[in-house]
Amino acid sequence: MSINTVHLSQGNILPLQHGEDVLTAGHTADLELRIPATIQGPKRTENAKGRIWVTDHRVIFIADTLDTPGTSASGASAPSEPPSYDAPPVLSSLEIPYASLKIASYNLPTFSANNVLLTFIPAPGDTSLPDPGRGQTIEAKVIVGEGAGHGVWKRIEGERMRAEERRKQEDILPAYEPRN
Repeated sequence: MSINTVHLSQGNILPLQHGEDVLTAGHTADLELRIPATIQGPKRTENAKGRIWVTDHRVIFIADTLDTPGTSASGASAPSEPPSYDAPPVLSSLEIPYASLKIASYNLPTFSANNVLLTFIPAPGDTSLPDPGRGQTIEAKVIVGEGAGHGVWKRIEGERMRAEERRKQEDILPAYEPRN
């Protein structure tokens, strides 16, 4: 799980890992990343508009444009002002491996847009997001455009379950064979 590590290459080509396959087209999406209060800083929410892809290893979000740090959460600072020294990083991309993903749910609220809620914890040793601590998680609320929200959620949930099954099969110990 990391933030701001994936960038489109020349010609808007999605960078893939060895053996990784893209399962969905790049749908437009609005992302709201909710980070709880941690030792590294206060609770905060980051917003971005961009595109989301689902692969067989991870979920990838890449923002369309870069905003200044102050404009994503509050509209207080003007775009021409440089960011303050303690400003959080600008959300330009987010990748969530299925090993880090705890819950993927599809929500149909009454008075707002349907959304996919991804609950995850950062990978150990990842410095791009704070460690939420024991019992806490980070949430990404994604509103997928083109009416593709349910299809994207089904794909994410299916791949998460397959990754969990692969992990369980890898954890199975070999049968004991006594020596003669």
